[in-house]
Amino acid sequence: MKPAPNINNAWEITDNAALANCPSPAVSVLISLYNYSAYIAGCLDSLRAAKTDGLPGGFEVMVVDDGSTDNSVAAVEKYMAASPLPIRLVKKLANSGLADTRNIGLLLARAPLVFILDADNTIRPDCLREHYRALAGSDHAMAFGIINRFDHDTGASVGTMSHHEWEVARLLAGPCIDAMAMVRKDAVLHVGGYSAECGKLIIAGKILPQGWEDYDLWLKLAQAGYSGKFVPQILSDYRVHRQSMLHSLMSFNDQMAIYFTKKFLPLVHQHNSLPVLFGVPRRDLAVLCAAGKGLQFTAQKRPMRLIQRVLGKKLTRSLCKRLAELYCWLHP
Repeated sequence: MKPAPNINNAWEITDNAALANCPSPAVSVLISLYNYSAYIAGCLDSLRAAKTDGLPGGFEVMVVDDGSTDNSVAAVEKYMAASPLPIRLVKKLANSGLADTRNIGLLLARAPLVFILDADNTIRPDCLREHYRALAGSDHAMAFGIINRFDHDTGASVGTMSHHEWEVARLLAGPCIDAMAMVRKDAVLHVGGYSAECGKLIIAGKILPQGWEDYDLWLKLAQAGYSGKFVPQILSDYRVHRQSMLHSLMSFNDQMAIYFTKKFLPLVHQHNSLPVLFGVPRRDLAVLCAAGKGLQFTAQKRPMRLIQRVLGKKLTRSLCKRLAELYCWLHP
């Protein structure tokens, strides 16, 4: 199942001369770009320093601009003119969001493996090679390494992320793998690519915010039976600044949790003992999801068991349902 890019959008493609020297790349690096003219050159510089030994056919760079209104496109074109990097610039004529941007890049990528990169971040020299080694010849749908987070103003490290092994239960508990990962193109297309609901759906009276597209993709892969491979090395660097998605999504979102609970209910049912789902305590999420429809609970606290002994299970369930409905009415 291939994702369908926004039919109201169109794009133009420009290749630099170096792309002709890369007819069969092992990896496509997909850079999503929107109003990041100040950072794109540094991102591309990090790719120029990437080690290519062990990458049969090398790698290509695909920059997909999402209708930038600054000098982002001009900055890429200037870089392309003088760079030995094989670069393809895809200029979308209108802004249609991150999911659509990445889906266009996936469909146009010539390599079977695609590394996802945002224009304000950078990779380390071993990054592409180590991710490729983890995926090539395996059954995994994606590979991810440890990411260093650094402060935009000082350059100092402020911790790491994506530093745990692939584990579905951990993934259900909350986002633990960032976008900077290498994916198997066929597997991602099989699950429909990146979902475009973020920024469009209204959940519980509020718009589901953008920024959860990567987490959604990892969950779709897990629900389809795919797995990921952890590479225990720091291989990339994430810029923490006011415009970064990590900065805007530091706190979890109730609307996101409601939506994901319904969308990934089969996975939820497989992990009934998890106390936290999508960053929200399971019992709080049950209330948010209209009296816990579709959720099951295996552990009970002693006060609840005492209430059940006094009132009986049937009356207790009815009482809990009414209280949950009252809560939802008071907190729409």
